[in-house]
Amino acid sequence: MTRVTIGFLMLTLVATLAGCRAAPAPVNVREFPLTGQVLSIKPDRTEAKVKHDDVKGFMDAMTMDFAVKDPTQLEGLQPGDLIAATLVITDEEGYLKGIRKTGAAPIPATTAATAGAVPELAPGEMVADIAFVGDDGKPRPLSAYRGQFVLITFVYTRCPLPDYCPRMNKYFSALQQAIAARPALKAAVRLLSVSFDPDFDTPAQLKKTAASLGADPAIWQFVTAPRETVDRFGARFGLSVLRDGPNGQTITHNLRTPLVGRDGTLVKQYNGNDWSPDAVVRDLEGLVK
Repeated sequence: MTRVTIGFLMLTLVATLAGCRAAPAPVNVREFPLTGQVLSIKPDRTEAKVKHDDVKGFMDAMTMDFAVKDPTQLEGLQPGDLIAATLVITDEEGYLKGIRKTGAAPIPATTAATAGAVPELAPGEMVADIAFVGDDGKPRPLSAYRGQFVLITFVYTRCPLPDYCPRMNKYFSALQQAIAARPALKAAVRLLSVSFDPDFDTPAQLKKTAASLGADPAIWQFVTAPRETVDRFGARFGLSVLRDGPNGQTITHNLRTPLVGRDGTLVKQYNGNDWSPDAVVRDLEGLVK
């Protein structure tokens, strides 16, 4: 067999193997026209808080923090400016593009549902008990989990942006799977998703959401409490929940995920959405040993 023939066969083999590789999973991308008013802009122009109108076919009018991938899109804009933009939604994130100013108006008053500024808890400090209600409608106080590690996150089931509450749900789903596969963690750790939207997130709604996510109640539970109670509890972890609209139905919030120890004290806190389930599992394994 000549060198030319061997080389041809090798190139053919490489091409064949390349063709057998699994194609990358398609990214589900949806785009929606969005109009609203800029309330604030991050100094690095990577995010803007926008009080927006109904996004037809996607979500009701509310106030949200939107990522902006191209900071130049926010140049020249300031709080109070009215904008038109395109909201891009993928399986993992949501962001604005094509932002243009259409006018300006006074910024409306926004009411904060949190009960005033309170000092945040530091690791080692006792976490206050709270009388949650489970998705079965029965009382489920935080103190009932004493003796176990409890990872808590704050969500609401109507949250539309994939990098907010839906991402927390994905993270907790991954954590549930990892915990279930490790007997020591399964015996020692519980996951708690706390809704701060009790008017909509009734026990029946929480039960429906838990079922849709495959939440195993032996590991992962959904709870809520009266609005003021949840807001006051969450504020100790730096949770900020702002509501406006006639009944406070439009919500903007940040993300906080505290880990409570067996003795009821704060062990650690994961802020935002840039932590990973793998990192939490490593932390838990170190604590449970």
